[in-house]
Amino acid sequence: MVYFQLLGFFYNINMKIHLYQLHKFQISKPLVQIDGTDEWIQWDYCDLEGLPPERLPGSMHDMGKIPKGQWDNLPEKFTTTNGKEYKIEDIHSYRPS
Repeated sequence: MVYFQLLGFFYNINMKIHLYQLHKFQISKPLVQIDGTDEWIQWDYCDLEGLPPERLPGSMHDMGKIPKGQWDNLPEKFTTTNGKEYKIEDIHSYRPS
């Protein structure tokens, strides 16, 4: 995977978003660009029900570990703050909101 950061924007060629990143997007709600448009749209949520948690429980001293299966059974669509649905695979860049 090739990615680079320029002026706070993350551009990714053949972007693949794994489960841990989807959990982070649920919290941070970044701005994303979709293939075929220059418009920045804001991520709102995607359905992660039934998928492993962001981190598995650990001891008091460690912060838990990232669960296995980060690429398995991921959702294909996400919803924006304006209520429209888009394919996750169509995201080509993102930046903090």
